[in-house]
Amino acid sequence: MKITKSYLRNNPNHIFVFGDNLKRKGYGGAATLRDEPNTYGFVTKKAPNNSDGSFYRPEEYKQKFDVELKRLIKEIENNPDKIYLISQLGGGLANRYKIYQKIIKPGLTILEKYDNVRLL
Repeated sequence: MKITKSYLRNNPNHIFVFGDNLKRKGYGGAATLRDEPNTYGFVTKKAPNNSDGSFYRPEEYKQKFDVELKRLIKEIENNPDKIYLISQLGGGLANRYKIYQKIIKPGLTILEKYDNVRLL
């Protein structure tokens, strides 16, 4: 399923969860949709550029991932009427040091228990 601005505008109860950065800026990858009201940024990078220091290494990302996951779970539980479409968080531009395979993908399996979550 490809999520577009048109899709989000036609489905206001669907929340698209994309990989974001600590500055909450930039439009690379799935963040091209960040300005839509029904999107949710999940931090997978430090900054919106390609400097080596902007990417998390697995050993430093684990703690940030746990914080982000708790925040997302709270959002999901507080909005059971919304459908959360979760992209391959950190699997694209942010995956320089394989945080998707090592931390994110296995960690997101906990979300499968929610009826209002769709892992894309």
